[in-house]
Amino acid sequence: MESTTYALPATPKQVAFAERLARIKRRAVPDECFRDKGLMSKWIDGNK
Repeated sequence: MESTTYALPATPKQVAFAERLARIKRRAVPDECFRDKGLMSKWIDGNK
């Protein structure tokens, strides 16, 4: 059996918080962060 893992998408709360940080810092959230909650978490931690 083939094992394929898929990343879970970012949660609505993560998206809202990241978009708020992005506006404050005048920085775009990378598209891949919306598709992977782990990447979104790292982006948020790096932009607090």
